[in-house]
Amino acid sequence: MNRIEVGPHIQILGPIQATIGGSEIDPGSPKQRAILALLALRAGRHVPLDEVIAALWAGPAPARATNLVHTYVARLRQVLEPETPRHRRTNVIASVPGGYRLAVGVGQLDLHAFRAEVREAAALREHGQPTGAFARFGESIARWRDPQLSELAALLIEQDDIRPLRQEFLAAALNYVALGLELERPEAVLPVAEQMALTEPLNERVQARLLQTLARIGQRARAIERYAEVRGRLRLDLGVDPGPELSAAYREVLEAKPTSSPTHQPSPAHAPPWRGAAPLIDELTGRSADLTAVNDLLDGYRLVSLTGPAGVGKSALGLAVAEQQRRRHADGVAVVDLTNVRTGPALERAVIAVVAPAPRQATGPAVSLVRQLDDRQLLLVIDNAELATDATADLADELLRCCPGLTVLLTSRELLGMRYEAVYPVRPLRTDPEPGSSTPPPAQQLFARRATQVQPKFRLDESTMPGVTTVCRALDGLPLAIELAAACLRTQRLDVLVEVVADPLHWLRPPRRGVPSHHRSLHAAVYRSIELLDAAELRCFTGLGAMPADFDLASAAGAGADAALIGNPRAVRMLLDRLVDKSVLEVRHGPAGRTYHMLGTVHALARQLFQEGGCAGAPPSARCTCGCHLGD
Repeated sequence: MNRIEVGPHIQILGPIQATIGGSEIDPGSPKQRAILALLALRAGRHVPLDEVIAALWAGPAPARATNLVHTYVARLRQVLEPETPRHRRTNVIASVPGGYRLAVGVGQLDLHAFRAEVREAAALREHGQPTGAFARFGESIARWRDPQLSELAALLIEQDDIRPLRQEFLAAALNYVALGLELERPEAVLPVAEQMALTEPLNERVQARLLQTLARIGQRARAIERYAEVRGRLRLDLGVDPGPELSAAYREVLEAKPTSSPTHQPSPAHAPPWRGAAPLIDELTGRSADLTAVNDLLDGYRLVSLTGPAGVGKSALGLAVAEQQRRRHADGVAVVDLTNVRTGPALERAVIAVVAPAPRQATGPAVSLVRQLDDRQLLLVIDNAELATDATADLADELLRCCPGLTVLLTSRELLGMRYEAVYPVRPLRTDPEPGSSTPPPAQQLFARRATQVQPKFRLDESTMPGVTTVCRALDGLPLAIELAAACLRTQRLDVLVEVVADPLHWLRPPRRGVPSHHRSLHAAVYRSIELLDAAELRCFTGLGAMPADFDLASAAGAGADAALIGNPRAVRMLLDRLVDKSVLEVRHGPAGRTYHMLGTVHALARQLFQEGGCAGAPPSARCTCGCHLGD
């Protein structure tokens, strides 16, 4: 394999970025980034030195401009070919008579890949394959992280290449929206239509496509309002009235059948399909703001992750959101539960079992999934993904890049870490009343609701509120823990339960069926969190069991959250931040600076491991030297 094929990957259709082997590298100063951007913009072509200089400096160039360019290029070569001897670093930035040339393959430059996908899409459309063309156009425009090319325009002085490049995006996006309307998939293309309309407010073809898209999904009132805005701007800025294409689109809006609301829902009998784990049977308590926020995120992002600690209600919130989103996706919802999944192959089998139980022949599961999903408008819910985070990230990236109608909603104690991932932290329910309100806090409401199921005469009143509040606070407002505690009222009095929650990991184990194994006891739910931890993280977690639940970095480093790192605050902070990323710790910023907080239920497990001794360095599935078993 030649060096070009294995060299750096460069992105200029948005913020200028370069990676080698998947790791991002720093191109250096703004001038160096500008040179890389200019060479990438004209990749494969000879760029004369005087054009490089003209692109870097407005007005007269400095006397040492030529030497400065040579220095910048030498530095770029060093970061782009770090393993190559200095005098042989010409495989990526080649020297040509009087200038330079960037030598990269199609797969190494997002601009090349974009153009190749547009050509493929056009060929598919010409040969009567609109679905395939739609998918390829979707892939091509997904590469544009910034259609305005803001950084490129800021770095390069008076470049004539940038506006034509923006027009390439516009042409691809218009084709994508037109095909989406032709294939009756207006919801899938609405975000692109809105993005174009925002950046091209006076382009009548762009505005016409937005009006048509809004009309097709029933947002007639919004389309009429949009037309009035565009007509006003055309008259004010250009002194003209809307032309034939925009006027025709407006007539289509007026002729469209009105709906009762912009988000008109079909009747349940005709609802899109639901595959996998069933929707929630009853409504959530205290989650109305969360439902609104997550739905809003799904309006703007194709990958949304719900993260949070054990028992906080990520799965319940995810399923409730999916039920609300169901009618926005023509092919409905598919829910894949990864409770017992830990490897990539097992993950692919789990997804296939739900979304494609009889896949077509292909070279591998991922390819089969892409072929099954590339023309679907589907919400894929990946639930309990924390034990297969890396494999989930890889599969989600593959599917989202290849399937433009797909949206992924993830629940996990650890975020995927993708650049385009929107993360929503799910918090425990509030246990304190709102100032001036007589309504019980959400945590107490949930307890009362579940208590009534096992003890019909239970009421949340002056006699029970103090005990319920004590229980809910002791359980950190975690919905799972509160539900388990309320279920115990079938055999215990409330005053006894107040004592039980002092040691909830061992005593909150009521009979529970129809839920994943890690939701059947609080110990199982919290223990699953430490299965995410590597050896160093587990030692740190165990060491925190000797400390209060609230602490700062200095006390963690001094007391030995990890005995091997006593007196090394920087290393301890890195470990603590990793525990934050895995929802074992919370980080807080206040007047006293940066502090950490561990939920009481999680801290109880850390304290247990610390007291048992010898467990800190053992893998979670192993029996340690003291004879205990961490999973017991």
